[in-house]
Amino acid sequence: MSTERGVQRIFLLLLFCHAVFVIYGSLAPFRYAPVPLGQAWAEFQQIILSPPRLFSRANLLANILIGMPGPFLFLAAFQTRNSRLTALVLLVPAVAYSTVLAGTAEFLQLFFPGRITTLSDILAQTLGGAMGALLWLAIGPFTRTMLGAVLFQDDRVRTEAFLFWCYLGLLLLGHLLPLDMTAKLGSLYRQWEEGRILLIPFQSWTGPLDLLQSLPTVLIWIPVGWYLARFRSWSLIPVALAVVASAASLEFMQIFVRSRTTDATAIILALVGGGVGWRLGKERENSLMSERKTQGIALHHHILLGGTLFLGWFTLALLRFWSPFTFQFDKTFLAGRVRDMGMIPLQMYVGKSYLHSAVNILELLAYFLPLGLLFSGLVSRHFQGHARRTVYVLFGIMACLLAGLIEFGQIFIPPRYPDITDWLLMVAGALIGHALGSAIWKKRTTAPPCFD
Repeated sequence: MSTERGVQRIFLLLLFCHAVFVIYGSLAPFRYAPVPLGQAWAEFQQIILSPPRLFSRANLLANILIGMPGPFLFLAAFQTRNSRLTALVLLVPAVAYSTVLAGTAEFLQLFFPGRITTLSDILAQTLGGAMGALLWLAIGPFTRTMLGAVLFQDDRVRTEAFLFWCYLGLLLLGHLLPLDMTAKLGSLYRQWEEGRILLIPFQSWTGPLDLLQSLPTVLIWIPVGWYLARFRSWSLIPVALAVVASAASLEFMQIFVRSRTTDATAIILALVGGGVGWRLGKERENSLMSERKTQGIALHHHILLGGTLFLGWFTLALLRFWSPFTFQFDKTFLAGRVRDMGMIPLQMYVGKSYLHSAVNILELLAYFLPLGLLFSGLVSRHFQGHARRTVYVLFGIMACLLAGLIEFGQIFIPPRYPDITDWLLMVAGALIGHALGSAIWKKRTTAPPCFD
C-alpha cells in the first residue's frame, strides 16, 4: 500500500470517528422518547427559522472547536492531489458537510429529552468548520507529508521533529484550556486578590505533599530537554534558556485564563525537568555510541529500568486519582456508589462545560500515555513477529486492568467518581502511547543512529 493511500485511509477513519463522536456526544445519555417524525421536523424548522440565541461564550467556543476537525479531515480524506485549486473546489462541500453533521445532531436531539436543539450550535459548528477548512489550506500538505513520514516511511528525523512539535502544541493547549479567556482589568485584579497570580516561587507550598503534587510539572518538561539534547545536540545553557522562556510564556498566557492559577514555581519546576531531560538525552547518546561497540545491552537491564519507571508512574497516578485516600468500607455507602456509577460512556460529562470536559479528557489521556511509551520502549521492541503481537495483546490487557484498578479504588473514596468513560480514556491513552512508541522504535531499528 502506497504512503498516500495509507494516509488517506487514516484520514477517512478519523473523519468517521469524529462524526460518531459528534452524534454520540449530542445524544448521550440516550434517554430516548418517541416523537412523530412530522412533528419533530416541524419543530426543527421552527428552531431553524428563529433568531439564534447565545447561551454562553463557553458553549459557543466549544461548538466552534467541535466543528473544526470535520472539514479539515474531509479535505484530508478527499483531496488526493497536493493542489491548491483542488482544495478550493472542495472547500464548499467540506463546510457544507460540517453544517449537515451539526444539523443532523441537533435534529436527533429532539428525540432525546434533556438535550436542547438550538440554531446557535449549528452556526457555531459551521463557523468552526470554515476555520478548519482554512486551517487545512494553511497546514494541510505539511500535515499529510509528516503523517506519511511518521507512519509509512523510515524517516526518523521528520518523525521525531513532528512528534516534538505536536508535544509542544499539546503543552500549549493544556495550559490554556478550558479557554475561558479574559483581558478585563477587573477580572485580572480579582485573580490577583484571590491569590491566583503567584509571582514568588514556592509561596503556595505548605508541606511535603506539595512536592509530590509538583512532580507532574517536572515530568512534562523532561521530553523537551531530552529532545533538544538528543536530537539537536544543544548544550545545557541553551536548553535551560529555551525551557525557562517557554514555561514563562505559558504561565504568562495563563494570566488571561480565568480558571487557571499562574505560579512562578512552575518555571523553576520546568527548569528542573528540562535539566533532567537534557541529562538523560546526553546519557542516552553516550549509551547508544557504546552499544555500537558492545552490540547491545542486556534485556534484563531494560526491564529493571522499566520496572523502576513504572513504579514511579504508578505512584503518581495513584496520587492523582486516589487522593485524598479517604477510603470508606461501609456496605451501604459502597452499594450506593456501585448503583450510581456511570456505565454509559460520556454520561458523566452531560450537562458539564464542554471545555472543562476537554481538560479532563486530555488529563486522563496524558496520565496513561507514558505507560504505553514505557512498555513499547523497554519491552515490546525486543520482540518480533508473532511474539510482538502477543506482547501487544498482553499490554492491552495490562492497561485495562490497571485502569480498572484505579477506577475500582475510587469506589471507596467519597470525593471520587468512578466512571466507565474515564476507564476507556485511560486505556486509550496507554494504547496511543504504545502505538507512538512502537512507531518511533521501528524507525530507530531500520536506520542507524545519527549523531550531530
